[in-house]
Amino acid sequence: MKNTYTLAYYYAYMLKQNHESPRLTENDKAVLRRIIDHAKVPDSTIAQSIGISPQAVFKIRGKLEKLGIIKGYVPILDFKKIGIHVMSLLIIRLTEEAWGKYTDYIINERIAHMPYVIEAFRVTDVRASHILLMGFRDLYQKEKYISDLQTKFARQIEIINVYTFSVDKVIVQNPLGILYEIIDKKDFSPYEFFSDRKQ
Repeated sequence: MKNTYTLAYYYAYMLKQNHESPRLTENDKAVLRRIIDHAKVPDSTIAQSIGISPQAVFKIRGKLEKLGIIKGYVPILDFKKIGIHVMSLLIIRLTEEAWGKYTDYIINERIAHMPYVIEAFRVTDVRASHILLMGFRDLYQKEKYISDLQTKFARQIEIINVYTFSVDKVIVQNPLGILYEIIDKKDFSPYEFFSDRKQ
């Protein structure tokens, strides 16, 4: 009886895993790579580059959207051209008062609508609860905003660390490059980080 239960549990788990990580064909992966390269690339261009019909690409794109693999198409912005010259990585910890007053959902909603927030992450760490990537016009605007945050919300938010840098120092703006490895299920070693070997 125990073995039957364990087997049933295993199959249920595997079905859930397959739903959460659907199996992709080689054509699915090829189309996804082109979309990662350039979200607005026409289906006809993708079709020509991988040797299938535009109708097939359209069908695959629809499949990837339906599965939730592609949730939307986001533009890559030139921050300087829209007036953002300074970025800050803000590490914060919400106090017991904040957690006692608001649910995790409400806190997430509030953070999502904070001015200047480009990306926000919820982390589980004894020292921090959230990491925020923020963009500002200049150092004055950044200092004023963080000072206001410390003054007005000192009872709810503790600022653990602030790392500030110029947008000129952004090395990689498009984090999608790692998806090539994820799509192909490959592993790569940190030992190659400073290697002189050609990749």
